[in-house]
Amino acid sequence: MAKHTPTDRGYAVIFENEEGTNVGICTAIANGRPSDLFAVHTRMGSIKIEDGIEFSTVGKIRISNRPVAVHGEEDVVHIRNTTPAAVRNIAIVPS
Repeated sequence: MAKHTPTDRGYAVIFENEEGTNVGICTAIANGRPSDLFAVHTRMGSIKIEDGIEFSTVGKIRISNRPVAVHGEEDVVHIRNTTPAAVRNIAIVPS
């Protein structure tokens, strides 16, 4: 049976430590640093990032530029956009 974790929403924080690759989720970015970390996926085998998600590098960590949806499946963490592609691609035309 596959092991799944609940989907968390927030800023994804990718970092390495002696245990391997980890993905944290925080509620905010303050002064360019993660703030209020509330979940961490540890020792992940791989990370799958949906197209269109951008990250900034701060020291040795990568932080998503906007909130995303994060969930684990076996030893893989999935980082997805929080809005459907159809909504993200709508052009706003001034009236």
